[in-house]
This record gives sequence, C-alpha cells and structure tokens, in this order.
Amino acid sequence: MAVSYKSSGASSVFSVQCVDVTDIENTGLNDFLAKTTTVYSIDVDNIGSGVAYVKIYDSKAPTYGTTDPDIMLRVSATTHNIWTVAQGVPFSSGISMMASQADGPDAAAAPAGTGTNVSFVLT
Repeated sequence: MAVSYKSSGASSVFSVQCVDVTDIENTGLNDFLAKTTTVYSIDVDNIGSGVAYVKIYDSKAPTYGTTDPDIMLRVSATTHNIWTVAQGVPFSSGISMMASQADGPDAAAAPAGTGTNVSFVLT
C-alpha cells in the first residue's frame, strides 16, 4: 500500500486535500491522516478480477474482521466508481480503511487480482 497527499495549496474555507491510497488490502490502514477530517468524495478503482468491498471506519484503530465499517462501498471487478457527498461525511475520531472480498466486517481475503485504489477529497 502507498499513500500520497496533494493539497489545493490555498488556505481558506475552500482548501481541500486529495489523498490517494494504492493497492489497499484486507490488513487495513489505520489512521492514515493522523487527524479528524470531513470526506466529500470517494473514488474507487477496482482493477482486480473480483468484487471489492472498501470499508471505511471513523476510528484510529478498528479491529478488522470484527468492527462494522461506517461506510462500505461495493465495487465490481474492473470497475471505477465515484461517490460524492455535498455536505461531507465527518470522521471525528480518525479515518482508517481496508478492502476485502466479503461484505460486512469480514476481512478474510484481500480483493482478487492486482488491487484496489482509493482516492479521497477531504478537508
């Protein structure tokens, strides 16, 4: 997994950041911003050969495989989807994520194939 950050560069109420996470797995990525945030857009590119469930948690360290995700997005194989929420979704504890082949809290198997990439637009 790799995480990259891009900022709008402006310091105002319109200042946003783009965070790209490549090849997210079922092992999870804890508190990858190290801050609270509001998410306005989630872009998922499932380049793998099977369905991927991207699970996002309002938590610094969820127990993957047990903790129910706050947001779960199903993305079919070789599909690119974008979800946008105009008012934003607040993450007041921190933001963590993982992806697996199963829905719900299950973390048994990573998405099949070459990977799942996720991008966020947030403050």
